[in-house]
Amino acid sequence: MSRVPVIHIGMPKTATTTLQWRLFANHSEVFYLGRFDGPHFDNKYLRLDCCRDKAVQKLMQQIAYDNVFYADLPACREQLRQILEPAGEENLLPVWSWESYSTDILSKRRFRAKNLKEVFAEAKIIMTIRKPMALLESAYFEQLKRDNVYRASKFSDRPYYRSIDDWLRENYEGEIFPHLQYAETIQAYVDLFGKDNVHVLLFEELIADPERYFKKICRIMSVDEEEGLRLLQGSKDNSRWTTHQIETLKKFRSSTAQSLIFKCAGRGMRNRLLGLSEKGIPVVGEKVAKAPIPKEWREKIRAVVHPGDLWLEELFELPLKEYGYYNSGGGE
Repeated sequence: MSRVPVIHIGMPKTATTTLQWRLFANHSEVFYLGRFDGPHFDNKYLRLDCCRDKAVQKLMQQIAYDNVFYADLPACREQLRQILEPAGEENLLPVWSWESYSTDILSKRRFRAKNLKEVFAEAKIIMTIRKPMALLESAYFEQLKRDNVYRASKFSDRPYYRSIDDWLRENYEGEIFPHLQYAETIQAYVDLFGKDNVHVLLFEELIADPERYFKKICRIMSVDEEEGLRLLQGSKDNSRWTTHQIETLKKFRSSTAQSLIFKCAGRGMRNRLLGLSEKGIPVVGEKVAKAPIPKEWREKIRAVVHPGDLWLEELFELPLKEYGYYNSGGGE
């Protein structure tokens, strides 16, 4: 009997990379469909070329990206059937994971959920949420990393740096706001797949007890827990920058000559200039970088997420109050 597929939809900055690279891609019971985009997989950071194969990439484009609003659903169902034939023959668990399913504009997120329901018919949905202030602080540092290490800069650009206040002001209506609509995203999947098939986890539970959290993930997936824990042991794939990286970035930005050196450097050299390893992990600097969110932003964010938090706490019996979701304080 074939297994009920698992669809993991993020969120960003909730150990999604660790699950994708270590658990989903390597567990002997899992037929993983994507992403294969890290240093364990030829160091590729391409948008969709890091799927399992070209067939999955084509299906991903239809369901979630270029054709999301007008996907050819009968063709998608047939394509998925062909893709999953090996999984059925070997009784493997299909796992479809892409953290951007919990980002982008709400209409696109709802269409993605609808398309997934139409194509998969039944599935278990996994989504991990995180306290908004801590999530946004982490996302802010991720953009500094992304735009200064992974993304090629134009010759006219200086290294990218913004204070978190400026970053919020510039990006709130665009990239940031969907991060705050996690309840709306979950609602779309509850409506389509049913509450019992939607599993909402807390990032704070992972921080408090990693073994218990990862075992819970494995139980939801119905895969061997001990193998899962072995694969996840000691995992640390996305380390927060230290104050050294931030101060170095500011120094390069303030100097025309050093800015030119930084812009002309490849990814490996940029890592070294910033005191990072080849995998982007800080090797210079010990004090973790912090960027507290200003009070006026905390109050605005709290007002946006509070109704959804109340709904999530009641429907899924989540200990959001216990973990500080109702506070308007800064990050962790």
